[in-house]
Amino acid sequence: MIATIKSRIRRLLGRGAIGRPLVRLRFRMSRLSTRIMAIMMFPLVLFFVGLFSIDQYRTTLIQSEFTALERQGFTLARSLALAQSEIDGGLARRRLSPETMNHLLPLVGYGTELRARVFRHDGRLLADTARSGSGGSVRLRRRAPQDAWKRTSDYFQIMMRRAAGMIGTDRTLPVYREPRRQNANDYDEVVMALAGEPARQLRQDIRGRLVLSVAVPIQDLRLVRGALLVSVSGGKIETEIADVNVVFIKLFGIVTLITIALSVWLARSITTPITYLAAEADNLRRSRDLSARMQRLPRRRDEIGKLSESLIEMTDDLQKRMAATAGFAADVAHELKNPLSSLRSAAETISRISDAKQQQKLMNVILRDVARLDRLITDISRASRLDNEMAVEAAATFDLRDLAGNFVEARADTTAGHRLVAELPEAAVMVRAQDGRIVQILDNLLANAVSFAPADSEITFRLTSDGKGQASLSVHDRGPGIPAGRLEDVFNRFYSERPAGEAFGEHSGLGLSIAKQIAQGYGGDLTAANDEGACFTLTLPTVSA
Repeated sequence: MIATIKSRIRRLLGRGAIGRPLVRLRFRMSRLSTRIMAIMMFPLVLFFVGLFSIDQYRTTLIQSEFTALERQGFTLARSLALAQSEIDGGLARRRLSPETMNHLLPLVGYGTELRARVFRHDGRLLADTARSGSGGSVRLRRRAPQDAWKRTSDYFQIMMRRAAGMIGTDRTLPVYREPRRQNANDYDEVVMALAGEPARQLRQDIRGRLVLSVAVPIQDLRLVRGALLVSVSGGKIETEIADVNVVFIKLFGIVTLITIALSVWLARSITTPITYLAAEADNLRRSRDLSARMQRLPRRRDEIGKLSESLIEMTDDLQKRMAATAGFAADVAHELKNPLSSLRSAAETISRISDAKQQQKLMNVILRDVARLDRLITDISRASRLDNEMAVEAAATFDLRDLAGNFVEARADTTAGHRLVAELPEAAVMVRAQDGRIVQILDNLLANAVSFAPADSEITFRLTSDGKGQASLSVHDRGPGIPAGRLEDVFNRFYSERPAGEAFGEHSGLGLSIAKQIAQGYGGDLTAANDEGACFTLTLPTVSA
């Protein structure tokens, strides 16, 4: 049965899969699905256990039955006392005559489940409605034949009573045992009734059924003539409790089916897309195609949909980084080939000539190419480590105005032939970054401006804030500016546009590319423009102090 249910759940989970990788879900449930179903079923299990613990309702029924039984006992005892008084002719005697017992059965009534027993004042049993004649034999009442539905219902009620007894308080009840020769000492409530006090007692028989008994004194004024014990089976109470349990069990079955369906749907709606995303990511990892992309989840606008979008963006970014790394490696190889080719040519030529001057020229070429290689390798190493270094460096909040002012003041003495001018606002401009990296950007921009600006010209550092969370620091020189159509190319790796007369190979072409990469790493940007010279503008987001 359990295997059949599991197979149906597995088939249900397998239907409507989003992609091919989910075919495996048709044959097994995931751990997450099992946990979801267990969590949803746990409250139902507690509810099911609680069905057998309706002690309050059960106690109310028992108390009501005891009250009715006690009322009947007092009525019967009063009738027997009056009948005995008439027989005694007004004499106060403590005996109960057998003639009085002839009134007992008619008073109790034929065909009822109520059983009445009369005990004399010395404790001997005088009469019992369950016995006939004076022989004391027990008269067994024949039960009417029962149909199959009745037997099934009775069996089910018995099972319910046993289950309820395992959880409830029935295990603490005394067991009802009826000796063949009964005496008042066999029943504690009868002993109390002979002492003049009515008493109640709740027991269970050997089959686990309740037995309720009430003993009341048979007395005339203060004279106790005997005790009347009236008892009844708790079958009515047990039937009512069983009926309530049956109703709750039906409700439990319906709620269980609904809970299972909802848990299957919930587990499927969560685990299916997650498994799909995991399979897509695994397929993408195994694929060698850098243009491959993860497929979006259809019609998912919840957190899983957001997770899907984040994974897609992350994988796209990783693929772009891989492509950029491959392109960077190709550019590095291309840039290294030029000085290596020059070195090879100079080395081959120097061994073939004997002129000392020509050899010295070739040696100068070799040394210059070696210096260029050293500069290229150094800049390439810095560019390749930039992402990792920025990831581990702690950013801090600082005043960009103070940093720019201190930078201009410190570099004024190192740029002979140029005047550095700082135009700074009065208010502080707070940004969050690593100040050493911002100084690195400014050094690159200053070196670029010094290379192109005429001698004895101004290089202006201008800082502004738009009041909308953006700060701009521009470096403006009075040089020839950037050639038309090259405003974006100047930030490409190994791009070099140098002024006339400058020796070839003095710059690697990575300075502006590294500066732009740093600016974008802190949420800003670096742009170029022409305004009576070249103007490079660094933008950074501002933060509150």
